[in-house]
Amino acid sequence: MIYLYREKKFFTIRDTRAYEDNAFGMGIAIETLMEQAGKAISEEIMNIPSIDASSKIFLFCGFGNNGGDGLVAVRYLTDNGYDCKIVLVGKKETFNSQSSQKNYEKLKNILEENRWFRIKDVNDIPSVFKNISDKDWIVDGLLGIGIKGTPREPIFSIIDTFNKKFKRKVIAIDIPSGYNPESNNSVYIKEPAKIICLGKNKIKTGDFATVPIIVKDIGIPPEAETYIGIGDLKWFLPERESESHKGDNGIVVVIGGSIYYTGAPVLSALGAFRTGADLVYIYTPKNVRSIISSFSPDLITVPGSSDELNEEDAKLIVKDMRFRKATFIIGPGTKKSKKTRLLVSRVLKSKDRRKLVIDAGALSSLGIEELKLLQNHHIIITPHKREFYRVFQIELPDKLEERKKIVQELASEWGVTILLKGKIDIISNGKITKLNATGHPGMTVGGTGDVLTGIIASLFANLEDSFVSACLAAYISGRAGELASKEYGDGLMASDIPHYINKVIVEAKNFVAKELSD
Repeated sequence: MIYLYREKKFFTIRDTRAYEDNAFGMGIAIETLMEQAGKAISEEIMNIPSIDASSKIFLFCGFGNNGGDGLVAVRYLTDNGYDCKIVLVGKKETFNSQSSQKNYEKLKNILEENRWFRIKDVNDIPSVFKNISDKDWIVDGLLGIGIKGTPREPIFSIIDTFNKKFKRKVIAIDIPSGYNPESNNSVYIKEPAKIICLGKNKIKTGDFATVPIIVKDIGIPPEAETYIGIGDLKWFLPERESESHKGDNGIVVVIGGSIYYTGAPVLSALGAFRTGADLVYIYTPKNVRSIISSFSPDLITVPGSSDELNEEDAKLIVKDMRFRKATFIIGPGTKKSKKTRLLVSRVLKSKDRRKLVIDAGALSSLGIEELKLLQNHHIIITPHKREFYRVFQIELPDKLEERKKIVQELASEWGVTILLKGKIDIISNGKITKLNATGHPGMTVGGTGDVLTGIIASLFANLEDSFVSACLAAYISGRAGELASKEYGDGLMASDIPHYINKVIVEAKNFVAKELSD
Protein backbone atom coordinates (compact mmCIF):
# COMPACT_ATOMS: atom_id res chain seq x y z
CA MET A 1 0.00 0.00 0.00
CA ILE A 2 1.27 3.48 -0.87
CA TYR A 3 1.05 6.19 1.76
CA LEU A 4 1.33 9.87 1.04
CA TYR A 5 4.78 10.73 2.30
CA ARG A 6 6.03 8.55 5.09
CA GLU A 7 6.55 4.83 5.47
CA LYS A 8 3.90 4.01 8.06
CA LYS A 9 0.80 1.94 8.68
CA PHE A 10 -1.75 4.64 9.42
CA PHE A 11 -2.79 7.95 7.94
CA THR A 12 -2.09 11.03 10.02
CA ILE A 13 -4.59 13.88 10.14
CA ARG A 14 -2.56 15.84 7.60
CA ASP A 15 -2.24 12.81 5.32
CA THR A 16 -6.00 12.33 5.41
CA ARG A 17 -6.78 15.97 4.69
CA ALA A 18 -4.36 15.99 1.75
CA TYR A 19 -5.66 12.70 0.37
CA GLU A 20 -9.29 13.83 0.53
CA ASP A 21 -8.55 17.27 -0.96
CA ASN A 22 -6.69 15.58 -3.80
CA ALA A 23 -9.91 13.71 -4.55
CA PHE A 24 -11.98 16.88 -4.28
CA GLY A 25 -9.49 18.60 -6.58
CA MET A 26 -10.26 15.91 -9.15
CA GLY A 27 -13.88 17.10 -9.14
CA ILE A 28 -15.45 14.72 -6.63
CA ALA A 29 -18.02 16.43 -4.38
CA ILE A 30 -18.24 16.04 -0.59
CA GLU A 31 -21.83 14.83 -1.01
CA THR A 32 -20.68 11.96 -3.23
CA LEU A 33 -18.11 10.70 -0.71
CA MET A 34 -20.56 11.17 2.16
CA GLU A 35 -23.13 9.01 0.39
CA GLN A 36 -20.55 6.29 -0.24
CA ALA A 37 -19.29 6.54 3.35
CA GLY A 38 -22.76 6.23 4.84
CA LYS A 39 -23.57 3.25 2.68
CA ALA A 40 -20.30 1.54 3.68
CA ILE A 41 -20.98 2.18 7.37
CA SER A 42 -24.49 0.75 7.14
CA GLU A 43 -23.22 -2.38 5.38
CA GLU A 44 -20.63 -2.94 8.09
CA ILE A 45 -23.22 -2.51 10.84
CA MET A 46 -25.55 -4.96 9.14
CA ASN A 47 -22.66 -7.46 9.08
CA ILE A 48 -22.48 -7.53 12.89
CA PRO A 49 -24.23 -10.80 13.86
CA SER A 50 -25.60 -9.49 17.17
CA ILE A 51 -27.36 -6.57 15.46
CA ASP A 52 -30.58 -7.39 13.63
CA ALA A 53 -33.75 -5.61 12.58
CA SER A 54 -35.09 -5.88 16.14
CA SER A 55 -32.12 -4.01 17.61
CA LYS A 56 -32.36 -0.35 18.52
CA ILE A 57 -29.57 1.75 17.08
CA PHE A 58 -28.87 5.26 18.41
CA LEU A 59 -26.76 7.57 16.25
CA PHE A 60 -25.03 10.24 18.34
CA CYS A 61 -24.57 12.91 15.75
CA GLY A 62 -22.35 15.99 15.79
CA PHE A 63 -22.76 18.83 13.31
CA GLY A 64 -19.68 18.04 11.21
CA ASN A 65 -19.17 15.71 8.27
CA ASN A 66 -18.66 12.78 10.64
CA GLY A 67 -22.25 13.28 11.74
CA GLY A 68 -23.28 13.65 8.09
CA ASP A 69 -21.79 10.24 7.32
CA GLY A 70 -23.82 8.84 10.20
CA LEU A 71 -27.06 10.36 8.90
CA VAL A 72 -26.58 8.66 5.54
CA ALA A 73 -25.85 5.36 7.32
CA VAL A 74 -29.10 5.66 9.29
CA ARG A 75 -31.03 6.31 6.06
CA TYR A 76 -29.70 3.05 4.59
CA LEU A 77 -30.31 1.14 7.83
CA THR A 78 -33.87 2.43 8.02
CA ASP A 79 -34.48 1.39 4.42
CA ASN A 80 -33.43 -2.11 5.48
CA GLY A 81 -35.87 -2.21 8.40
CA TYR A 82 -33.55 -1.33 11.29
CA ASP A 83 -34.93 0.60 14.28
CA CYS A 84 -32.82 3.78 14.31
CA LYS A 85 -32.96 6.90 16.44
CA ILE A 86 -30.94 10.13 16.21
CA VAL A 87 -29.38 12.10 19.06
CA LEU A 88 -28.26 15.54 17.85
CA VAL A 89 -25.48 16.90 20.07
CA GLY A 90 -24.72 20.63 20.24
CA LYS A 91 -26.44 23.99 20.20
CA LYS A 92 -26.20 24.61 16.46
CA GLU A 93 -29.31 24.70 14.31
CA THR A 94 -27.62 23.84 11.03
CA PHE A 95 -24.79 21.52 10.05
CA ASN A 96 -21.31 22.74 9.17
CA SER A 97 -21.57 21.65 5.54
CA GLN A 98 -24.28 21.81 2.92
CA SER A 99 -23.86 18.08 2.32
CA SER A 100 -24.54 17.17 5.95
CA GLN A 101 -27.48 19.59 6.09
CA LYS A 102 -28.98 18.06 2.94
CA ASN A 103 -28.74 14.56 4.43
CA TYR A 104 -30.27 15.79 7.69
CA GLU A 105 -33.26 17.20 5.79
CA LYS A 106 -33.65 13.94 3.86
CA LEU A 107 -33.76 11.96 7.09
CA LYS A 108 -36.18 14.38 8.74
CA ASN A 109 -38.65 13.51 6.00
CA ILE A 110 -38.23 9.80 6.74
CA LEU A 111 -38.01 9.44 10.53
CA GLU A 112 -40.86 10.39 12.86
CA GLU A 113 -40.37 13.10 15.48
CA ASN A 114 -40.30 10.54 18.30
CA ARG A 115 -37.08 9.12 16.86
CA TRP A 116 -35.21 12.38 17.31
CA PHE A 117 -33.49 13.47 20.54
CA ARG A 118 -31.43 16.54 21.39
CA ILE A 119 -28.53 17.17 23.78
CA LYS A 120 -27.64 20.85 23.91
CA ASP A 121 -25.87 20.79 27.28
CA VAL A 122 -25.03 18.35 30.07
CA ASN A 123 -28.45 18.79 31.67
CA ASP A 124 -30.04 17.02 28.69
CA ILE A 125 -27.88 13.92 28.99
CA PRO A 126 -29.83 11.94 31.66
CA SER A 127 -33.20 12.28 29.91
CA VAL A 128 -31.73 10.97 26.65
CA PHE A 129 -29.76 8.08 28.11
CA LYS A 130 -32.77 6.76 30.06
CA ASN A 131 -34.14 5.73 26.64
CA ILE A 132 -31.09 3.58 25.89
CA SER A 133 -30.77 0.12 27.40
CA ASP A 134 -27.70 -2.06 27.63
CA LYS A 135 -29.12 -4.17 24.80
CA ASP A 136 -29.12 -1.24 22.39
CA TRP A 137 -26.31 -0.16 20.07
CA ILE A 138 -24.72 3.23 19.62
CA VAL A 139 -23.17 4.67 16.47
CA ASP A 140 -20.59 7.34 17.26
CA GLY A 141 -20.78 10.23 14.78
CA LEU A 142 -19.80 12.98 17.22
CA LEU A 143 -16.25 13.99 16.33
CA GLY A 144 -14.02 13.23 13.38
CA ILE A 145 -10.27 13.55 12.84
CA GLY A 146 -8.32 16.57 13.93
CA ILE A 147 -9.59 17.19 17.45
CA LYS A 148 -7.11 19.13 19.56
CA GLY A 149 -7.20 18.90 23.32
CA THR A 150 -10.01 17.63 25.51
CA PRO A 151 -13.52 17.49 24.05
CA ARG A 152 -15.83 20.16 25.41
CA GLU A 153 -19.16 19.63 27.10
CA PRO A 154 -21.56 18.06 26.53
CA ILE A 155 -19.44 15.68 24.41
CA PHE A 156 -16.98 15.22 27.28
CA SER A 157 -19.71 13.78 29.53
CA ILE A 158 -21.25 11.73 26.71
CA ILE A 159 -17.87 10.07 26.06
CA ASP A 160 -17.52 9.44 29.80
CA THR A 161 -20.94 7.76 29.84
CA PHE A 162 -20.04 5.59 26.86
CA ASN A 163 -16.85 4.45 28.61
CA LYS A 164 -18.63 3.64 31.86
CA LYS A 165 -21.90 2.06 30.67
CA PHE A 166 -21.59 1.11 27.01
CA LYS A 167 -18.30 -0.70 26.59
CA ARG A 168 -18.23 -2.75 23.39
CA LYS A 169 -21.60 -1.32 22.36
CA VAL A 170 -20.35 1.73 20.45
CA ILE A 171 -19.54 1.58 16.73
CA ALA A 172 -17.14 4.39 15.89
CA ILE A 173 -17.33 6.14 12.51
CA ASP A 174 -13.86 6.73 11.05
CA ILE A 175 -12.23 7.30 14.43
CA PRO A 176 -13.52 7.05 18.03
CA SER A 177 -14.66 10.49 19.20
CA GLY A 178 -11.96 12.33 21.09
CA TYR A 179 -9.15 10.11 19.81
CA ASN A 180 -6.15 11.73 18.15
CA PRO A 181 -3.29 9.39 17.18
CA GLU A 182 -0.85 12.31 17.21
CA SER A 183 -1.59 13.68 20.68
CA ASN A 184 -1.72 12.55 24.30
CA ASN A 185 -5.41 13.31 24.70
CA SER A 186 -6.82 10.89 27.28
CA VAL A 187 -10.53 11.63 26.81
CA TYR A 188 -11.93 9.48 24.04
CA ILE A 189 -14.10 6.41 23.52
CA LYS A 190 -11.76 3.72 24.78
CA GLU A 191 -13.55 0.42 24.18
CA PRO A 192 -15.72 0.60 21.07
CA ALA A 193 -17.20 -2.56 19.60
CA LYS A 194 -15.80 -1.73 16.18
CA ILE A 195 -14.03 1.12 14.37
CA ILE A 196 -15.06 1.73 10.76
CA CYS A 197 -12.31 3.77 9.12
CA LEU A 198 -13.37 5.50 5.91
CA GLY A 199 -10.98 5.30 2.99
CA LYS A 200 -7.81 4.75 5.02
CA ASN A 201 -6.77 3.48 8.43
CA LYS A 202 -6.32 6.39 10.87
CA ILE A 203 -5.61 4.30 13.98
CA LYS A 204 -2.05 4.31 15.25
CA THR A 205 -0.40 0.91 15.36
CA GLY A 206 -0.91 -0.64 18.79
CA ASP A 207 -3.92 1.48 19.75
CA PHE A 208 -7.26 -0.32 20.23
CA ALA A 209 -5.38 -3.61 19.96
CA THR A 210 -8.44 -5.76 20.81
CA VAL A 211 -10.96 -3.79 18.73
CA PRO A 212 -11.81 -4.79 15.14
CA ILE A 213 -10.67 -1.99 12.81
CA ILE A 214 -12.38 -2.14 9.43
CA VAL A 215 -11.21 0.05 6.53
CA LYS A 216 -13.98 0.70 4.02
CA ASP A 217 -13.58 1.90 0.45
CA ILE A 218 -15.69 5.03 -0.08
CA GLY A 219 -14.92 5.61 -3.73
CA ILE A 220 -11.84 7.85 -3.57
CA PRO A 221 -9.91 7.21 -6.82
CA PRO A 222 -6.46 5.62 -6.35
CA GLU A 223 -4.99 8.57 -8.29
CA ALA A 224 -5.73 10.79 -5.27
CA GLU A 225 -2.99 8.87 -3.51
CA THR A 226 -0.56 7.92 -6.23
CA TYR A 227 -0.47 11.36 -7.89
CA ILE A 228 0.59 14.58 -6.20
CA GLY A 229 -2.39 16.90 -5.97
CA ILE A 230 -3.61 20.23 -4.71
CA GLY A 231 -4.30 18.72 -1.29
CA ASP A 232 -0.66 17.72 -0.85
CA LEU A 233 0.45 21.29 -1.48
CA LYS A 234 -2.29 22.72 0.77
CA TRP A 235 -1.41 20.56 3.77
CA PHE A 236 2.34 19.94 3.44
CA LEU A 237 3.69 23.32 2.32
CA PRO A 238 5.59 24.79 5.30
CA GLU A 239 4.10 27.89 6.90
CA ARG A 240 6.20 31.02 7.35
CA GLU A 241 6.41 32.03 11.02
CA SER A 242 5.24 35.60 11.70
CA GLU A 243 8.21 36.22 14.02
CA SER A 244 10.84 34.82 11.67
CA HIS A 245 13.95 36.74 10.63
CA LYS A 246 16.08 36.93 7.50
CA GLY A 247 17.43 33.50 6.73
CA ASP A 248 14.89 31.60 8.83
CA ASN A 249 12.86 30.72 5.73
CA GLY A 250 15.67 29.25 3.76
CA ILE A 251 19.12 30.02 2.43
CA VAL A 252 19.88 28.66 -1.02
CA VAL A 253 23.26 28.60 -2.76
CA VAL A 254 23.26 28.04 -6.52
CA ILE A 255 26.64 26.73 -7.68
CA GLY A 256 26.73 27.12 -11.43
CA GLY A 257 27.03 29.21 -14.53
CA SER A 258 29.53 29.39 -17.37
CA ILE A 259 30.28 31.57 -20.36
CA TYR A 260 27.83 29.39 -22.37
CA TYR A 261 24.98 29.43 -19.84
CA THR A 262 24.63 32.60 -17.80
CA GLY A 263 20.85 32.42 -17.44
CA ALA A 264 20.56 28.93 -15.90
CA PRO A 265 21.69 29.79 -12.34
CA VAL A 266 19.53 32.92 -12.45
CA LEU A 267 16.44 30.87 -13.29
CA SER A 268 17.17 28.57 -10.34
CA ALA A 269 17.61 31.59 -8.08
CA LEU A 270 14.31 33.11 -9.23
CA GLY A 271 12.54 29.80 -8.67
CA ALA A 272 13.91 29.70 -5.12
CA PHE A 273 12.99 33.31 -4.39
CA ARG A 274 9.43 33.00 -5.68
CA THR A 275 8.91 29.85 -3.59
CA GLY A 276 9.85 31.76 -0.45
CA ALA A 277 13.59 31.49 0.21
CA ASP A 278 14.96 34.44 2.18
CA LEU A 279 18.48 34.52 0.76
CA VAL A 280 19.78 33.19 -2.54
CA TYR A 281 23.47 33.25 -3.42
CA ILE A 282 24.88 32.44 -6.84
CA TYR A 283 28.44 31.14 -6.73
CA THR A 284 29.66 31.51 -10.29
CA PRO A 285 32.82 31.95 -12.39
CA LYS A 286 34.39 35.36 -12.11
CA ASN A 287 34.21 36.05 -15.84
CA VAL A 288 30.38 35.86 -15.89
CA ARG A 289 29.60 37.32 -12.48
CA SER A 290 28.77 40.78 -13.78
CA ILE A 291 26.43 39.35 -16.42
CA ILE A 292 24.58 37.24 -13.84
CA SER A 293 24.38 40.13 -11.38
CA SER A 294 22.77 42.31 -14.03
CA PHE A 295 19.64 40.13 -14.20
CA SER A 296 18.28 41.32 -10.86
CA PRO A 297 19.34 43.45 -7.88
CA ASP A 298 17.99 40.68 -5.61
CA LEU A 299 20.79 38.32 -6.58
CA ILE A 300 23.85 37.96 -4.35
CA THR A 301 26.67 36.77 -6.57
CA VAL A 302 29.93 35.34 -5.29
CA PRO A 303 32.90 35.19 -7.69
CA GLY A 304 34.63 31.87 -8.15
CA SER A 305 37.46 30.80 -10.45
CA SER A 306 38.08 32.87 -13.54
CA ASP A 307 36.29 30.80 -16.20
CA GLU A 308 35.02 27.46 -14.82
CA LEU A 309 34.15 26.31 -11.31
CA ASN A 310 36.41 23.56 -10.03
CA GLU A 311 37.66 21.65 -7.00
CA GLU A 312 39.28 24.71 -5.43
CA ASP A 313 35.95 26.52 -5.49
CA ALA A 314 34.33 23.56 -3.72
CA LYS A 315 36.90 23.79 -0.91
CA LEU A 316 36.00 27.45 -0.37
CA ILE A 317 32.25 26.85 -0.62
CA VAL A 318 32.11 24.16 2.08
CA LYS A 319 34.13 26.37 4.46
CA ASP A 320 32.11 29.56 3.87
CA MET A 321 30.21 30.32 7.09
CA ARG A 322 27.48 32.16 5.15
CA PHE A 323 26.53 28.82 3.64
CA ARG A 324 26.67 26.74 6.84
CA LYS A 325 22.89 26.21 6.96
CA ALA A 326 22.26 26.53 3.25
CA THR A 327 20.68 24.16 0.78
CA PHE A 328 22.87 23.80 -2.30
CA ILE A 329 21.99 23.54 -5.96
CA ILE A 330 24.88 22.24 -8.04
CA GLY A 331 24.88 22.22 -11.80
CA PRO A 332 22.73 24.85 -13.55
CA GLY A 333 24.81 26.30 -16.38
CA THR A 334 27.94 24.25 -15.67
CA LYS A 335 29.82 22.33 -18.32
CA LYS A 336 29.91 18.56 -18.44
CA SER A 337 33.64 18.37 -17.77
CA LYS A 338 36.36 16.96 -15.54
CA LYS A 339 36.45 20.21 -13.57
CA THR A 340 32.72 19.99 -12.86
CA ARG A 341 33.10 16.39 -11.74
CA LEU A 342 35.89 17.34 -9.34
CA LEU A 343 33.76 20.24 -8.07
CA VAL A 344 30.89 17.89 -7.26
CA SER A 345 33.17 15.24 -5.84
CA ARG A 346 34.81 17.68 -3.42
CA VAL A 347 31.45 18.95 -2.16
CA LEU A 348 30.27 15.37 -1.65
CA LYS A 349 33.42 14.54 0.28
CA SER A 350 32.80 17.32 2.82
CA LYS A 351 32.31 15.97 6.34
CA ASP A 352 29.16 17.96 7.12
CA ARG A 353 25.95 16.29 6.01
CA ARG A 354 24.38 18.72 3.56
CA LYS A 355 21.17 19.24 1.62
CA LEU A 356 21.98 19.13 -2.09
CA VAL A 357 20.01 19.33 -5.32
CA ILE A 358 22.11 18.07 -8.22
CA ASP A 359 21.11 18.86 -11.80
CA ALA A 360 22.28 19.69 -15.33
CA GLY A 361 26.04 19.68 -15.91
CA ALA A 362 26.82 18.42 -12.41
CA LEU A 363 24.35 15.56 -12.76
CA SER A 364 25.77 14.49 -16.11
CA SER A 365 29.28 14.56 -14.62
CA LEU A 366 28.52 12.03 -11.87
CA GLY A 367 30.61 8.87 -12.02
CA ILE A 368 30.54 5.73 -9.92
CA GLU A 369 32.78 7.27 -7.26
CA GLU A 370 30.44 10.24 -6.84
CA LEU A 371 27.40 7.94 -6.70
CA LYS A 372 28.98 6.13 -3.76
CA LEU A 373 29.22 9.44 -1.89
CA LEU A 374 25.58 10.46 -2.35
CA GLN A 375 24.30 8.61 0.71
CA ASN A 376 26.54 10.75 2.93
CA HIS A 377 24.21 13.70 2.31
CA HIS A 378 20.55 14.56 1.82
CA ILE A 379 20.40 14.44 -1.97
CA ILE A 380 17.79 15.13 -4.63
CA ILE A 381 18.71 14.51 -8.25
CA THR A 382 16.49 15.70 -11.11
CA PRO A 383 17.34 13.86 -14.33
CA HIS A 384 15.34 13.67 -17.51
CA LYS A 385 15.46 10.41 -19.46
CA ARG A 386 18.78 11.11 -21.22
CA GLU A 387 20.50 12.30 -18.05
CA PHE A 388 19.19 9.24 -16.23
CA TYR A 389 20.95 7.07 -18.79
CA ARG A 390 24.20 9.04 -18.49
CA VAL A 391 24.23 8.61 -14.70
CA PHE A 392 22.99 5.02 -14.30
CA GLN A 393 23.64 3.53 -17.75
CA ILE A 394 20.07 2.25 -17.85
CA GLU A 395 17.71 2.83 -20.76
CA LEU A 396 14.29 3.58 -19.32
CA PRO A 397 11.34 1.66 -20.78
CA ASP A 398 8.25 3.43 -22.09
CA LYS A 399 5.81 1.74 -19.72
CA LEU A 400 5.16 3.87 -16.64
CA GLU A 401 4.96 0.99 -14.16
CA GLU A 402 8.31 -0.38 -15.34
CA ARG A 403 9.89 3.07 -15.05
CA LYS A 404 8.53 3.48 -11.53
CA LYS A 405 10.08 0.21 -10.45
CA ILE A 406 13.51 1.11 -11.85
CA VAL A 407 13.49 4.60 -10.33
CA GLN A 408 12.49 3.26 -6.92
CA GLU A 409 15.14 0.53 -7.00
CA LEU A 410 17.92 2.98 -7.89
CA ALA A 411 16.78 5.56 -5.34
CA SER A 412 16.98 2.83 -2.71
CA GLU A 413 20.34 1.53 -3.93
CA TRP A 414 22.06 4.93 -3.90
CA GLY A 415 20.25 6.50 -0.95
CA VAL A 416 18.83 9.49 -2.82
CA THR A 417 15.53 11.01 -3.84
CA ILE A 418 15.09 10.89 -7.61
CA LEU A 419 12.77 13.23 -9.50
CA LEU A 420 12.64 11.81 -13.01
CA LYS A 421 11.28 14.57 -15.24
CA GLY A 422 8.88 13.70 -18.02
CA LYS A 423 5.30 14.00 -19.19
CA ILE A 424 4.53 12.13 -15.97
CA ASP A 425 7.18 12.90 -13.36
CA ILE A 426 8.26 10.01 -11.13
CA ILE A 427 9.47 10.85 -7.64
CA SER A 428 10.92 8.21 -5.31
CA ASN A 429 13.08 7.98 -2.21
CA GLY A 430 13.43 4.21 -2.57
CA LYS A 431 10.58 3.47 -0.17
CA ILE A 432 7.72 5.55 -1.51
CA THR A 433 7.03 6.56 -5.10
CA LYS A 434 4.59 9.17 -6.33
CA LEU A 435 3.67 10.60 -9.71
CA ASN A 436 3.06 14.13 -10.93
CA ALA A 437 0.97 15.02 -13.97
CA THR A 438 0.99 18.82 -13.83
CA GLY A 439 2.71 20.61 -16.69
CA HIS A 440 2.29 21.83 -20.27
CA PRO A 441 3.93 20.82 -23.58
CA GLY A 442 5.38 24.33 -23.82
CA MET A 443 7.60 23.52 -20.85
CA THR A 444 10.00 21.67 -23.15
CA VAL A 445 11.61 25.10 -23.59
CA GLY A 446 15.10 25.37 -22.13
CA GLY A 447 15.48 26.53 -18.54
CA THR A 448 12.32 25.09 -16.99
CA GLY A 449 14.38 22.43 -15.23
CA ASP A 450 16.53 25.17 -13.70
CA VAL A 451 13.43 26.83 -12.28
CA LEU A 452 12.35 23.46 -10.87
CA THR A 453 15.65 23.00 -9.03
CA GLY A 454 15.19 26.42 -7.43
CA ILE A 455 11.69 25.49 -6.27
CA ILE A 456 12.98 22.21 -4.85
CA ALA A 457 15.85 23.88 -3.00
CA SER A 458 13.60 26.53 -1.45
CA LEU A 459 11.23 23.87 -0.13
CA PHE A 460 14.09 21.60 0.94
CA ALA A 461 15.58 24.48 2.93
CA ASN A 462 12.41 24.53 5.04
CA LEU A 463 11.63 20.81 5.18
CA GLU A 464 13.69 17.93 6.53
CA ASP A 465 12.19 15.53 4.03
CA SER A 466 13.79 15.44 0.57
CA PHE A 467 10.91 13.37 -0.81
CA VAL A 468 8.18 15.80 0.25
CA SER A 469 10.24 18.69 -1.13
CA ALA A 470 10.64 17.03 -4.52
CA CYS A 471 6.96 16.05 -4.68
CA LEU A 472 5.63 19.51 -3.90
CA ALA A 473 8.15 21.16 -6.23
CA ALA A 474 7.15 18.95 -9.15
CA TYR A 475 3.52 19.90 -8.64
CA ILE A 476 4.26 23.63 -8.23
CA SER A 477 6.53 23.80 -11.26
CA GLY A 478 4.09 21.97 -13.52
CA ARG A 479 1.06 23.89 -12.34
CA ALA A 480 2.88 27.23 -12.72
CA GLY A 481 3.69 26.19 -16.28
CA GLU A 482 0.02 25.43 -16.89
CA LEU A 483 -0.99 28.88 -15.68
CA ALA A 484 1.75 30.56 -17.72
CA SER A 485 0.61 28.69 -20.82
CA LYS A 486 -2.84 30.25 -20.53
CA GLU A 487 -1.22 33.60 -21.29
CA TYR A 488 1.69 32.60 -23.50
CA GLY A 489 0.66 29.23 -24.97
CA ASP A 490 3.51 27.28 -26.52
CA GLY A 491 5.51 30.51 -26.56
CA LEU A 492 6.07 30.54 -22.80
CA MET A 493 9.62 30.99 -21.56
CA ALA A 494 11.24 29.52 -18.50
CA SER A 495 11.51 33.02 -17.01
CA ASP A 496 7.69 33.31 -17.12
CA ILE A 497 7.18 30.41 -14.72
CA PRO A 498 8.48 31.99 -11.46
CA HIS A 499 5.81 34.71 -11.79
CA TYR A 500 3.10 32.06 -11.40
CA ILE A 501 4.54 30.17 -8.42
CA ASN A 502 2.70 32.23 -5.83
CA LYS A 503 -0.54 31.88 -7.78
CA VAL A 504 -0.18 28.11 -7.47
CA ILE A 505 0.46 28.33 -3.72
CA VAL A 506 -2.48 30.69 -3.15
CA GLU A 507 -4.70 28.43 -5.25
CA ALA A 508 -3.86 25.49 -2.98
CA LYS A 509 -4.13 27.39 0.30
CA ASN A 510 -7.56 28.74 -0.67
CA PHE A 511 -8.82 25.47 -2.08
CA VAL A 512 -12.35 24.56 -0.96
CA ALA A 513 -14.02 21.32 -1.95
CA LYS A 514 -17.19 21.35 -3.99
CA GLU A 515 -20.06 20.51 -1.64
CA LEU A 516 -22.86 19.07 -3.74
CA SER A 517 -22.79 16.88 -6.81
CA ASP A 518 -24.23 18.17 -10.04
